[in-house]
Amino acid sequence: MATEKGIVTKIESGTAWVRTLPSEACAGCSSCGTCNAQREDAEVEVINEVGAQIGDRILIDIKTSAFLKATFLLYVFPIIGLTAGAMLGVQFADYYAYDASACSAAFGFGAFFLTVAVVRIVGNRMGREEAYRPKIVKILLPTAPVTVDMRDRCPV
Repeated sequence: MATEKGIVTKIESGTAWVRTLPSEACAGCSSCGTCNAQREDAEVEVINEVGAQIGDRILIDIKTSAFLKATFLLYVFPIIGLTAGAMLGVQFADYYAYDASACSAAFGFGAFFLTVAVVRIVGNRMGREEAYRPKIVKILLPTAPVTVDMRDRCPV
């Protein structure tokens, strides 16, 4: 199961909009501050079965199998389409005595765009299914505010 922490920003009937928080892995990342994965305006709609309210810190979960299926559909399927189209283009060129490179490129890009259309249609259908939507699994305890004495950090 893939889990993320977040803060509820808006409540709707049965769902909540959540802004995800940077994970512990983000702290040591060399791209800190330049990555769009933790943008302030990035929010995701999740199923709210635990009754979380606006401002609650929560734990979001998405099933690993659903995550892997969506990842395959989004990243691998178009590459398979591109490769199969290019191979079909070469066979077509050999059979009809056309330029192999041009046919390979035309068939490859045609198959790629066809698979992207399929990804869009199937992805929209998957997005409506509850199995592929993230859920709030737990409301986390609020963190206590930490007071920092800057005299310990700045020797001025």
